[in-house]
Amino acid sequence: MKKMFFCIFLLAVFSCSRQATSAENIRVALADNQKSVVLKSNTGLIVEGQVLNGQEKRRIFSPSSLGSRPMRVKSSGDLLQFNGRSYRGWIELRKKKNGLLLVINDLEIEDYLKGVVASEIPYDWEFEALKAQAIASRTYALYQKRESGNRPYHLVSTVNGQVYGGRSGERERAVQAVRETEGLVLAYDGVVIPAFYHASCGGHTENALELWGIDEPYLRGVDCDCQEISRYGLWEKRVSLENMASALGRLGYGLKGVTGVEIDGITAAGRARQLSIRDAGGITSIPAEKFRAALGYSQVPSVFFEVELAGEEVVISGRGLGHGVGLCQWGAKEMAQRGSDYRTILSHYYPGTTLMSLDSLGLKK
Repeated sequence: MKKMFFCIFLLAVFSCSRQATSAENIRVALADNQKSVVLKSNTGLIVEGQVLNGQEKRRIFSPSSLGSRPMRVKSSGDLLQFNGRSYRGWIELRKKKNGLLLVINDLEIEDYLKGVVASEIPYDWEFEALKAQAIASRTYALYQKRESGNRPYHLVSTVNGQVYGGRSGERERAVQAVRETEGLVLAYDGVVIPAFYHASCGGHTENALELWGIDEPYLRGVDCDCQEISRYGLWEKRVSLENMASALGRLGYGLKGVTGVEIDGITAAGRARQLSIRDAGGITSIPAEKFRAALGYSQVPSVFFEVELAGEEVVISGRGLGHGVGLCQWGAKEMAQRGSDYRTILSHYYPGTTLMSLDSLGLKK
């Protein structure tokens, strides 16, 4: 009898722990400045504070149909459709001061992650790499939640936050990776960390201090073997001087008659820190990340590059994809191929961190 009671007690504790974990919510901005929003449900719509009896399956919402308070809508079943995608949880509509609508998905974080992992990393990659990504994404989302302040959402659904495809972005192996790591996050001194990650570091990750002024031991550069398998191992891009000057001009750099482009300083990892561009007016110094952003991330995949002039073009030769800080996804894949588990992968890219549960961190909604 005592043994049976003890087993029931453990089951109850485990069940309560999982319920506490699943109760952590996240608010994701799906779309901004919308003139109208169409929401649909195959089983019927539920509007908070209204009685619809589940009979209305489609409704168009306009700024004029909203009062001063946000309107929250969910499906009477599991999924709500918006802009051709299906979403779990609530869709919240907020009328902005400019008279347009902000669309937010409010849902439990584990459901959110189901739509993130396969959008951020190929779902057919090694399972341990998928689990490492799930924990990094969970950690990053909760860090952004902590830092969101009075903003009505915690992060956006694009590369400026985390790519999130809702239920439409879920894939079974990625969902399983979320389930098998449920509630686990990375912490340092008991505090959830900004778990940055990127596609391919080019052989060495970058110090966050170089990019964002974050001087933390868990975000310092480490060696990485992603170059052995990464499809972004080496690349070359060519941009006409005219297009380069035009792109930089949109950032306020008035360049005319460019005659030289050089790297002006590199980071400890070897990435370009600044560029010096010579034109008719003299020499202009431009941060490498601004240069990359101006030309476009597809045109300049990373700042791990060299430059040279070739006639009326600037030739950019580099390696890697992304900012280079934190987890390298191709590096995680390579480590998993060699037999490393997700714990080993995460400890390599975020040295000194500890895996903890959301419950032990005491995070709140």
